[in-house]
Amino acid sequence: MEDTATISQDEAMAALLARNPAQPRDEPEVATNIGVQLKHMELQSPSLSIRRRIRDISARLQPTSVIEVGAGIGHLSSWLLDLWQREDQRPSSYELVEAGPKFGVILKRLLQRYSEVAGARVVVGKFEQLAAEAVAWNAASSSISTQSAEASLGDAPLHLPADLVIVDVGESGQSNCIRAALPLLNDNGWLLTIEPEVPSEDETDQDKIEAFQEWIDLVKEVSQNRRMAFQPLTGGTIVAIGN
Repeated sequence: MEDTATISQDEAMAALLARNPAQPRDEPEVATNIGVQLKHMELQSPSLSIRRRIRDISARLQPTSVIEVGAGIGHLSSWLLDLWQREDQRPSSYELVEAGPKFGVILKRLLQRYSEVAGARVVVGKFEQLAAEAVAWNAASSSISTQSAEASLGDAPLHLPADLVIVDVGESGQSNCIRAALPLLNDNGWLLTIEPEVPSEDETDQDKIEAFQEWIDLVKEVSQNRRMAFQPLTGGTIVAIGN
């Protein structure tokens, strides 16, 4: 006999990652301009198909608290901001995390263009450290009001819990970022990332080989107690991890 519960869960995961026909297919003008800037700066970004699908998934989830890790200069961010500027459902918190202050300045300019999306802010720093500090901040403030916590502890490093965390930091450090991000999710939260490319048989870059092995270990570890789904697209595969 087939396990109907498993089938239902698989169908729900497939529906979550599917194309959203209610959303426009054309790239937002701001995103197109950022793509040109990326080429001039010789920077990489997720493919058009992946950016569009992450936007589709976000539109379906309607998250109230979003953390984007590795926002870069805002290529994917511009798709999300365009969505929320068009839709009635907007997150109360959207945090763009970037390690370097140079990109942080560019992201702040992007947010100024989408000022209608309230609650958006740029957070500069190493994500793993920010995540640990946010968990500690949450624990320390759990018995007092938010106002009292901010008065005594300062602003929260990140707003928790998160409905959606997007991790796009490249292959190096990806697994560590995901491990740091999973405790930040709420009970029904989701994490989206991009599966790293499988090294070729003649790959000589040891860092790339080790990063992929770390990914394999992470998948084995996470799949034991969390929902996982993979959606192949042009330019890569989106991976969804849910509580």
